Amino acid sequence: MRIRSKTGDPYRTEQLQRIPVDEEFPVGVPDFNTRDDSPDIGPHIHDLLEIGYCFDGSGLFLIGGKIFSFKTGDAVVINTHEVHVAYGSPGKTTSWGFLHLDPVRLLANNVGSYSESLKWSQYCGAAFKNIIDGGEYPEITDCIRRILFEVRDRPENYRSMVRSLIWQLLLLLNRYYHAGETADTPRDNHDIERVVPALRYLNDHYHEEVPIALLARLCFTSESNFRKLFHRALGCAPQPYLLRLRLNTACALLKNSDTPILEIAQHCGYRNLSNFNRQFKECFGISPREWRREGNAPGRLPD
Repeated sequence: MRIRSKTGDPYRTEQLQRIPVDEEFPVGVPDFNTRDDSPDIGPHIHDLLEIGYCFDGSGLFLIGGKIFSFKTGDAVVINTHEVHVAYGSPGKTTSWGFLHLDPVRLLANNVGSYSESLKWSQYCGAAFKNIIDGGEYPEITDCIRRILFEVRDRPENYRSMVRSLIWQLLLLLNRYYHAGETADTPRDNHDIERVVPALRYLNDHYHEEVPIALLARLCFTSESNFRKLFHRALGCAPQPYLLRLRLNTACALLKNSDTPILEIAQHCGYRNLSNFNRQFKECFGISPREWRREGNAPGRLPD
């Protein structure tokens, strides 16, 4: 679902609406799209579970307070509690297929003794890595890809097949990719919705100096109230979020490109390399050069 502003202001947002689905078969229409590094959709939340598969390209996925790099063959699982947006690598395009569904209603009559697998609220929070590596978990990513094609092509008995594949997906997630008790308590969607305009602006202008007063105006509130809203929605203050956004973006660029470190630092809003190196090492414990050599990206924002 795209969140658009009736006023034409890209940092305004309408009240979130439910994605229309059939009561008997609560699965949305699949969205197959190709986007560049400037997506036509800003940070947003869906009221249904979202799954997706990357058919081509690479880039960054911002989900809640986390930044993940993705590549061809990876998949994504996004709960209803996390603001998210995807960006292609600089100068490149990326092709995805996305689908929204309600697995509880979809499988309600076939749960049996496996009802624990339907607790999909666990698939969010700092402990959950929303991007699923296709090389590490091919059974999960292939299952998501097959679901997308079944819903798109609608062959004979496709609804039964989709139910079977969704059931298989949930069981695979529980077997190989279970977040367990380490997942965060989901945040209130209303709190997140209130700060979506600020998140959208930060994601577009993270390489610039961003006054808190500007973010507060975008959210139609006072600066002091905005700080409270932001912390309630994201679990941190705006400036630490901006710092983490810059550094995690740098991590993904170091991993997925051979761009010189100085250019990456400048792209992420640092005027000099020494300041970038110092803040990077303070957050991750190693320098950008050492991190690029080791090639092991953190999956979430630093503490």
